[in-house]
Amino acid sequence: MSTVTDRPSPEQPSSPDPAAGPSRGSAPAVASPSDPDRLRRLATRLLAPGALVVIVLVFGLLTPTFATGGNLRSVLSAAALVAIAACAMTVVVRSGGIDLSIGVAVDLAALGATALIADGYVTWFAVVAGLAFGTLAGVVNAVLVTVLRIRAFLATLSVWFVGTSVQQLLTDGGAPIYLRRPATPESFAALGDATVAGVPFPVAAAALLAIVTWLLLDRTRWGRVVTAAGEQRTATTISGRATRPALGAAFVVAAAIASVAGVLLASRSYGFVAGSGQAYVLDAIGAVFIGATLSRYGRPNVVGTLIGVLIFTILSNGLALLGVSYYFDGLVRGVVLIVLLVAASVLARGTTGPSLRTLLGRAAR
Repeated sequence: MSTVTDRPSPEQPSSPDPAAGPSRGSAPAVASPSDPDRLRRLATRLLAPGALVVIVLVFGLLTPTFATGGNLRSVLSAAALVAIAACAMTVVVRSGGIDLSIGVAVDLAALGATALIADGYVTWFAVVAGLAFGTLAGVVNAVLVTVLRIRAFLATLSVWFVGTSVQQLLTDGGAPIYLRRPATPESFAALGDATVAGVPFPVAAAALLAIVTWLLLDRTRWGRVVTAAGEQRTATTISGRATRPALGAAFVVAAAIASVAGVLLASRSYGFVAGSGQAYVLDAIGAVFIGATLSRYGRPNVVGTLIGVLIFTILSNGLALLGVSYYFDGLVRGVVLIVLLVAASVLARGTTGPSLRTLLGRAAR
């Protein structure tokens, strides 16, 4: 790790701003990589897309129903909520942290929206209240991490425990809340059932949130500060960037994104079941780290995350079509995840990019 001094000597130029781009007129200081390095980097970036193509081809050959329009539509519908949760996770991991409470944000949003609809409130109020209730988890995370300076892993783990208990306390021990379909407003039911130009609304919402997340991380000053702080937090702080507010905002933004999945889940399932959001957490984490192999810097990115989500979703769908027992689902997905990450780590050795261990080290902060 390079050191940064407060007062650079005349012989030593000051360190560049990590959150800014390259200065004008400056010549690149790094020599061009050798052909083997280029090939390794290219192979690393093609791992996730290549695995997705292979999985699609294998299932397409093994079962004729896989490539049908109806099945592909169901794959996208199943992937929609996971994709939204994974986009939320991408924001936090990009900042150098991890968020184990993404599922709590999903659950609290679903609980708030469902409870208000059951009590007869109008749809827009129930949706807004549900989003606010879910985002509250991110606000608590931001305070714990940036104000009290608790490690993100421990802070979000604590919020996960607290959020799980809050759900049980508010529902008399975790009793489900079911909505009667005839009494459910059409506008609320449409969030999970309607289509937009032939595309299911949850899929359209996931696509829109993916674009918004990409714009926030890659096209805004806040996104550049978050990225720089996640990769070189000390240098970014010394350079004068307000890293703590930016990192705190990352947890709030992530919870707000995940809350959308909670509202859609409540609409799609016509109710709330405590702990349902936890099913998305591990898939989201796995998808983010698979997607990070798509970046030459090992950086979490939205496009790679979506590829990771599709890999997991298609694996589950294809195994179900083949009649494979559900108990093998986690085994197969775990093996694929291990193979991809180990391959990325092996290929990263000897290149100028960071290794998988470096990426995992950032997330453990």
